[in-house]
Amino acid sequence: MNFKEAYQEDLGNAFFDLEEFASKHMIDGEEYTVVLTDMSGEEARALYGNSSVLNPKETAIMKTSYVIYIQDTELKRKFSVNSMINLDGRKYFVQSVAHTEGVCRLAIGGHSV
Repeated sequence: MNFKEAYQEDLGNAFFDLEEFASKHMIDGEEYTVVLTDMSGEEARALYGNSSVLNPKETAIMKTSYVIYIQDTELKRKFSVNSMINLDGRKYFVQSVAHTEGVCRLAIGGHSV
């Protein structure tokens, strides 16, 4: 077994283990094993800067709710920025998508006025 294979095995056996960090969630009607975290204020500022307003002419405020980590091997669709996602029956906007070493990181949230 090479390093990449060992790394992928460790992802499934530790990080995405249901008894450790992961949990089952419904995303767009499909069940996924994910790691779901709340995004802290510091993370939101790093991602979006100090301004929480999307556009100076708009009154909608971005409220980032969660960061979702999904194994790339478990993805059933391609996620893109500004697309809608249904997480456990609630709709959110995908605000950022990043793929790193076999893991997809989605920052999702909603808008409020």
